[in-house]
Amino acid sequence: MFELALSILVSYLIGSLNSSLILGKINNYDVREHGSGNAGATNTYRMHGRIHGTIVFCFDCFKGFFAIILAESLILSGLHNPLFDIEIYLYFSALSVVIGHCYPLWFQFKGGKGAATGLGIFLYFEPFLVAPSLLVWMLSLVVFRFVGLATILAFASLPVFVFLFERQSFVNLVFFSLILGLLILFTHRQNINSMLKGTEHRVSFSLKSDAN
Repeated sequence: MFELALSILVSYLIGSLNSSLILGKINNYDVREHGSGNAGATNTYRMHGRIHGTIVFCFDCFKGFFAIILAESLILSGLHNPLFDIEIYLYFSALSVVIGHCYPLWFQFKGGKGAATGLGIFLYFEPFLVAPSLLVWMLSLVVFRFVGLATILAFASLPVFVFLFERQSFVNLVFFSLILGLLILFTHRQNINSMLKGTEHRVSFSLKSDAN
């Protein structure tokens, strides 16, 4: 039980290292005061450019991947007679790092929406299934031109792809991907509300700036 609590705590603290806010501290801005007010890669990209947005995306993705590796290699590697299968411990760690990203201890519990961190987690658990989900994201973005909706649909597709293609321990992974998808849906509730009101930012694929 101590190892479970430790892996959850460490993963949460790693998740709380919000790269958009750290980058903003270095460059004297708070991305939460601009655009959508979200401390994530998309808002950073829109407000502060491609380089900053890419840095934020890569860091947030990496920390999701890194938190699981750290939990498995340093905390759980010597675990004897565990209460659960090791993968259950890792799923708790994974959810914790996403929650840390969305509600960071270091930044007044006002963070991002967890998509890039969730991507990093799935790159660890089942990288093969990331490709079809990214395809869903790209097709949804082209059709609907809403980044938030594309992200919701991409994560909603993960349980389906796990069920169709995963053959080992797929029940646990389906359950985890469902929880992750619901968490992503919850963090994008403001986007859903904006889409219903017709005020959500639309992506433009022209050479001009994005349309509103």
